[in-house]
Amino acid sequence: MPTHQRRESNQLHAAIGVKSHGTITFADNKSNRAEFIRIPPDASVARVKEFLNRQWCSERPSLVISVTGGAKDYHMKPKLLRAFRRGLSKVTRTTGAWIITGGMNTGIMKLVGEIVQINPDRSRPIHLIGIATWGCVSGFEQLDVHGANVHYAKSRSEQKGEAPLEPNHTEFIFVDDGSERKYGREIQFRARLEQAISGGFFATRPATSSNSTYPTLTKTQSLRPEQLDPVPVVLLVVEGGPNTVRTVHEAVVQNNIPAVFFEG
Repeated sequence: MPTHQRRESNQLHAAIGVKSHGTITFADNKSNRAEFIRIPPDASVARVKEFLNRQWCSERPSLVISVTGGAKDYHMKPKLLRAFRRGLSKVTRTTGAWIITGGMNTGIMKLVGEIVQINPDRSRPIHLIGIATWGCVSGFEQLDVHGANVHYAKSRSEQKGEAPLEPNHTEFIFVDDGSERKYGREIQFRARLEQAISGGFFATRPATSSNSTYPTLTKTQSLRPEQLDPVPVVLLVVEGGPNTVRTVHEAVVQNNIPAVFFEG
């Protein structure tokens, strides 16, 4: 890395409050070298967005698809599975979209990783970003490094409250609030980051007065092209439990991110 890029990276790390960082190679996918940072839950989402754009992703996305849903293994109907795979793969290839998940090697997160793995255009890699609670990552202790590469060999976990990382993700953001084996501690940060990335692309406009010549748009979502670098972000929901409900609430109610529900 050139000196000026290293200096910029160090400055962003300091501004974000990065606790550890490095790269991960996976026993199950030796061709993938994922980058990661570990941050506090109150880290500046504006700075993390800047870090994503300047350090990890060379091209600004035209769309961000945030996927949430069942963390347990389940079997989607074959016809729906084919449609889901085909649709998600096509959208990411044709739009240069980023995909955000919880990053674990279970449930819908594992399925999304498998879809990205079969990307036919290796010259245009898909950014698959996992945002997870640090204390829920199996073997998180080995990721407590500063710039080193970690060989990650865990593919299963028998411990309740933790799961291994999905090996096709290209970047990981670990939210560390000091807890261990308590899922969902990253949900608020993830929703705030997605809202920051969207730049208010979808926002609720206030109602106009009865004397105005403009129509009333109360409770409707409208495009806000005047915002600086807005990017549409959509939440894709595939089954799920209590933490999925929390994720939807944080995204839709608190941060104006639209959601699409996929019946699996």
